[in-house]
Amino acid sequence: MAADNKPLKYLRYAIGEILLVVIGILLALQINTWNENRKSNMREMKLLTELKTNLHINVQNLEKDIESQTQSAKVIDKLLDHLDHKRPYTDSLAYYFSMADYAPDVVLSSSAFETLKSSGLELISTDTLRSTIINLFEIYYPTLMQETKRLEDQLWPTAAVPMYQKHFRREQKDFYTVNDYQALLDDKEFTNMLSFRGNLRKQSTIRKIKAKDQTLNVLAMIHKELSND
Repeated sequence: MAADNKPLKYLRYAIGEILLVVIGILLALQINTWNENRKSNMREMKLLTELKTNLHINVQNLEKDIESQTQSAKVIDKLLDHLDHKRPYTDSLAYYFSMADYAPDVVLSSSAFETLKSSGLELISTDTLRSTIINLFEIYYPTLMQETKRLEDQLWPTAAVPMYQKHFRREQKDFYTVNDYQALLDDKEFTNMLSFRGNLRKQSTIRKIKAKDQTLNVLAMIHKELSND
């Protein structure tokens, strides 16, 4: 009987050994998966933190641009009112004309997003956050920059520069001196250009306010994601 049970014992032993090996492999795979997930999560948190830094910089830059453009638009409105009513020349006009000459620019940081793209966008585990970040950097920001450049290129070299060269000389860094104030008052083309430029300032300001709001929204989402980790 003992001899008859020997093969059964070996079979049980072999099955036990196989089960131990399988369990060991499964545990090793699980540990490896856990380690990989942990590393991936750490990379995600690091990149989100870098994105957060970039976005804070972008908010600051947009706020500066919004403030400058708002001031420029107000100055243009004052100038138009002054010129339309043909009021006499005052020394403050030299500064106002230079302020009206302000040309907006868009400086937005995207280095962290480029790093994220090279690492793989799927590194962002939350679908909504990932799509919102992509939309901001690949659609919203480029559109803002393209529109700003397009509108400026449309007016600045062909209309604004010739008008300023015709009517002003720049004797100091931040002041334009009028060559002939009466000629400037009579030049309807100049006031039309100035009015159009003021409208561009206002349109650009609205776009940058929206961009700032979008950026703040993404920042809030990133902050929530980092807080949940």
